[in-house]
Amino acid sequence: MIAVESWGIAGSVVDGGRVGRAWLGQSRGGAVDPAALALANRLVGNGELWPAIETSGGLLLRVHRPVMVAVTGAMAHVSVGDGPPVGWGSPVVLPAGAGLRVGRLLDGARTYVAVRGGLTRQHDQLTVGPDPLRSAASAVASRAATRTTIRVWPGPRVDWFEPSAWATLLSEAFIVTSTSRVGVRLSGAPLAHRLRGQLASEGIVEGAVQVPPDGQPIVMLADHPTTGGYPVIAVIDPADLGQVAQAAEGVALRFATPR
Repeated sequence: MIAVESWGIAGSVVDGGRVGRAWLGQSRGGAVDPAALALANRLVGNGELWPAIETSGGLLLRVHRPVMVAVTGAMAHVSVGDGPPVGWGSPVVLPAGAGLRVGRLLDGARTYVAVRGGLTRQHDQLTVGPDPLRSAASAVASRAATRTTIRVWPGPRVDWFEPSAWATLLSEAFIVTSTSRVGVRLSGAPLAHRLRGQLASEGIVEGAVQVPPDGQPIVMLADHPTTGGYPVIAVIDPADLGQVAQAAEGVALRFATPR
């Protein structure tokens, strides 16, 4: 058993989500950065999309029996009371009574904590599942380089924008002003609408770049609504969506077409 003494900022237990249910009105949900979740799970020998903890800082756990943990995603100040240190990308066994704290994030927007056996949440108590009977990693994981140039494809409503809007999207920097499980708000040169009418709500996908009347884009993430009323000028390449998910407030993103 693991006690959650503080969930901190946006702390929750997440898995890989529910793919293929948008037609039922359900977005994927699950980890905002599935690649980071999968890495944390692989390090402790779990299945890649088993439940683990997603946090943006301030998480405090107390373990009541020895458990193996791994931390991935955003770099964070991680400290352990009554146990060995836990570094990024390295599986570590915490003894009974140890406290694991994920403090301030040093880069990125979301950190993941996987526990060998997976987790089931019951209020502020986490139950550890059975041993996966697979070997944990024997070496520290390498950390992928952070990229701020994001590949995009033309969206289904690019014709709702002035011809200059697409060029602006590909030539200007856009600053992250806020990030949540729903989406990332950006600020930069306005993307001018050509059509001023009301667009009927229509289905959108994870990675869609919606543009409200003020011209400032919003990138949809894991908990995005399944329909939206703003025109979608672009869609993030799925391979780059994790980079957007980990873009912290103040980071400047640029967009480019795939080559």
